[in-house]
Amino acid sequence: MTAQPLLFIDLPTTDRVRKNARRSRATSIAAPVAVDLVREPARTPPHAALTASFDLVPPGPPPPFDPAALSNPELRALVQALPDQKLSHLLIEAARELKRRALPDRDSDDPDAEAVEPNPVLLRAARQVVGELSGEDS
Repeated sequence: MTAQPLLFIDLPTTDRVRKNARRSRATSIAAPVAVDLVREPARTPPHAALTASFDLVPPGPPPPFDPAALSNPELRALVQALPDQKLSHLLIEAARELKRRALPDRDSDDPDAEAVEPNPVLLRAARQVVGELSGEDS
């Protein structure tokens, strides 16, 4: 069995070219100088500029005032902040509305008209108001 010759064994050998030794750069540069640190503001990426423009849009109008959503302490604070004239007007209008809703009008001329039941929640509230105004403890 004969050995196969290695590839590239027949290539001529050459001496490596040696580079000149490097000179140290520190010898050719001026002496170090103290420099104040300069900070530039960071550039905002394009996508950040787009999202920032949406932040500048003013919010929509606030939701409408809903007194039914107030807690009891918030209602007390609201009523205590009213001047007496506005509180008296509110009391009279609330009493009229309570009466209208608790005891709906019946048509006495029409015998076939259905009897409308009073609203029990509003009747209980009317009793509480009467008790508070009369000074009775219920």
